[in-house]
Amino acid sequence: MRLLDVLNAPWAIVPEKLLEIREIYFTHLRGEKIDLRSIEARLGQPLNNEHQGYEVVDGVAVLPIEGVIAKRMNLFTRVSGGVSTQLLERDFKAALSDDRAHSILLSVDSPGGNVDGVFELARAICDARGRKPVVALGNGMMASASYWIASAADRVLITGETTQVGSIGVVATHTDISKAEEMRGVKTTEITAGKYKRIASEHRPLSDEARAAIQEQVDHVYSVFVNEVARHRGTDVETVLDKMADGRIFLGSKAIDAGLVDGVSTKADLIRQLNQEHEQRTHERARAVARQILNERRNAWKAKR
Repeated sequence: MRLLDVLNAPWAIVPEKLLEIREIYFTHLRGEKIDLRSIEARLGQPLNNEHQGYEVVDGVAVLPIEGVIAKRMNLFTRVSGGVSTQLLERDFKAALSDDRAHSILLSVDSPGGNVDGVFELARAICDARGRKPVVALGNGMMASASYWIASAADRVLITGETTQVGSIGVVATHTDISKAEEMRGVKTTEITAGKYKRIASEHRPLSDEARAAIQEQVDHVYSVFVNEVARHRGTDVETVLDKMADGRIFLGSKAIDAGLVDGVSTKADLIRQLNQEHEQRTHERARAVARQILNERRNAWKAKR
C-alpha cells in the first residue's frame, strides 16, 4: 500500500497528530529525504521506536501502547513513534497464555491512529474477558483509536487529572496533487472500470460525489467505533453519543464523569492492586475446593450409613 493510500484512509486520531503525519508525507512527496539523523539530533535521543513486546512485572504482563497506531510498522511510526496492531494482538495472546502473568496491563500513551486493525485487536481483548483480568491505564493520552482499544479492557483507569481521554471520532483527508504535478510538467491519466474506482483520485480535485463517498466511509467507521465503545463499556449507543463521542478530549476526572474511565491509579499502585486481587481469588478458589472436598466426604459418609 502506498503512503498516500494510508494517509487518505479513515483515521481515529487527534487532529494535531494527523497534521504532523501529513507533513511527513508531504516532505516525502516533494522528493525531500527525511533526515532521520537530524531528527534524532533535534530530539537529543535516537529514534528507538522498535516494537517492545511486553514484560512481566510482579506477575502482571505490561503491554505498552505508545505513539501512533498502525496495522504495520511504517515510516510514520519510525519518525513519530508508534505501535502495530498486528504485533499488539500477537503479544496480547501470548500474555494470555503466559503462566508467569496472572493479569494484563495495557499501558496507554497514544493519540490514536489508522483504524485498520483496531476493530480486530479490540475484539480480541474483549473476547478474552474472564481468562485473565485486563486493565487499561492511560498515562498522558488515551485518545481515539487507542481509547477504542483500551475500552475493551475489564477496567479503564488514568494516572491523573492531566491525562487526555476521548477524541471519539473519525477523520479522512483527500490530498489533491494535480497542481503540484502540473507545476512539474506531469499529467496523470487513470484508466478505470467501475463507477467508484478511484473516484477520489489524488490526481484531480475532489468532486461532490467523491466527497460523499468518503463521508459515507467515515460515517460507517464512526458508527462501528461508537457501537464497540458502548459494547465494551456496558452502556447504550445513545449514552455514548450524548456524553462521550462528539470528538472532544476530556481531562482527568471529566473523563470519569463522562463514563469513559473508571478511576485513577498510578502504575505501581495498580500492579499492587492486581496482585492483591489475584491473591484474594486464589484464596477463594482454595476455600471453594476445600468446601467441595468436605461436601463430597460428608456425602460419602452419609451414603455408607
